[in-house]
Amino acid sequence: MQKRAEITGEALLLAAAVEFTRVCYADARLETILTRANVSRGALYDHFGSKEELARAVIEAGSARFQGACEPLLAPRIPAFEALIGISCLLLDPVVHDVTVQATFRLLTEIRDRPGAPTLLATWLSDYRDLARRAIAEGDLRAEDPDAVAELLVETFTGVHLLAAATGHVDELPARWATSWDLLLPGLLDPIRLDHFRRLATRYVAGVPGRRPALPPSVPPHEPRQPNRGKRRRPSPRTRRHGRGEPPTVVAHTAGN
Repeated sequence: MQKRAEITGEALLLAAAVEFTRVCYADARLETILTRANVSRGALYDHFGSKEELARAVIEAGSARFQGACEPLLAPRIPAFEALIGISCLLLDPVVHDVTVQATFRLLTEIRDRPGAPTLLATWLSDYRDLARRAIAEGDLRAEDPDAVAELLVETFTGVHLLAAATGHVDELPARWATSWDLLLPGLLDPIRLDHFRRLATRYVAGVPGRRPALPPSVPPHEPRQPNRGKRRRPSPRTRRHGRGEPPTVVAHTAGN
């Protein structure tokens, strides 16, 4: 019973994240979320008392995922200015793969006047302040005000992300990220370090394997499989059908990691 309740809660969270990404908070309808999650209204109220409570839960889940993805880049062995670049580029992963984090950033702007909404942004800003101080100590960042640098970077990349999402141009985000860093770096760095960090920013934006940790993808609610009425294909060895007496392969679908 408890496991079933957990699965229902996860299905509701993921369905809500999809809906809050598709439309604004005000236009999101509980009926649509319930249909997507295949959950009754009664089951919804066993978990969440209102649409706002459901949105808060999405924000909490997305914040935890984003903050967890930041942790490897906050390690002392990573140069601080590299971490500033790398953490910003994590926003490129959720846009493509992770609907929970994508919904979180949108909800943070749409219900920002409610208590507790800016938790993720406040944590991100705090991390950036610490990194900016360390980057100054390491001799890479030439600014004297780490707080101003942190605010500039968070405001820049949050704004770029939100504008692209609002105008339907998320596919242009990598190019916009590259342009933003190219414009910002000359004003932030010691000139002798400029070329090095420009190359580093290019690699992070491009997502060179091993250079930035990708967020594990959320699994969207799967649609019912349509019957295949076309010509039957001969199965390959990798997709061999189970014969009689062979147990079927069960693929577990999770509602978000």
